[in-house]
Amino acid sequence: MKSIFLGLFCLLRMTQLFTQTLHPDDATSQVLFTIKNFGINTTGSLNGLQGDIIINEQDCSKDYFHVSVSASSVNTGISARDHHLRSNDYFNVATFPDIQFISESVYQNKSDGTCWVTGKLTIKAVSQFIKFPFTVVRTSNGYRLKGAFFINRLDYGVGSSSWVLANTVLVQLNVLAVQ
Repeated sequence: MKSIFLGLFCLLRMTQLFTQTLHPDDATSQVLFTIKNFGINTTGSLNGLQGDIIINEQDCSKDYFHVSVSASSVNTGISARDHHLRSNDYFNVATFPDIQFISESVYQNKSDGTCWVTGKLTIKAVSQFIKFPFTVVRTSNGYRLKGAFFINRLDYGVGSSSWVLANTVLVQLNVLAVQ
């Protein structure tokens, strides 16, 4: 009987060693976006990254993400444009201060080992499922996660139809997750 309890304890402890709940380090992470404006790539960033990230080194299907970023932190390097992006026309940060992502499932592609996450991206209280590949690399103080995906800004009510501004936005993530 003791050996059964000891075995269960060891199994539980091994699972805890491989699975860690971490938090994004906003200062060393990047949430970048690129959109065409007048046919020219316009880039920007978002800060205020926070939340919970669970990483399992042995099996990425056990990973979990519940993170958000501050919509009011939008920064394109042009203050007048950033102010407009924070207005009701775009992000409406007074009413919808955060952009949130919650994973629903994670799996590893058997052929190339790439991990894929599917989850709900919520912008301005509109939630859409997105799916994208990501990588995880262990660092000296945590894990570096990288991924990228495209969204249609109109699906989330960000702006309106425009012949000047593209609908497709590339979002690139480079996140350091630490304890």
